[in-house]
Amino acid sequence: MDSNTLNSREKVLERCVYDCEKTVIRHALTRTRGNQAAAARILGTTKRILAYKVHKYGIDCEEFKHGWSVKEN
Repeated sequence: MDSNTLNSREKVLERCVYDCEKTVIRHALTRTRGNQAAAARILGTTKRILAYKVHKYGIDCEEFKHGWSVKEN
């Protein structure tokens, strides 16, 4: 297997993990209406780690406070 094939597969896996983690975080925030502490408990992590990932994925917690959210691409 050449290095281009390996790099291509690694990027697919990286993108898949990125999309999955972002979706799971958004779902937890929807369930808790944007409450990061409650979402962190649901996800089995800390509020600090969740806040880092919310920032990393560019998630706006305010959109969840009204009980609905706009699905982003």
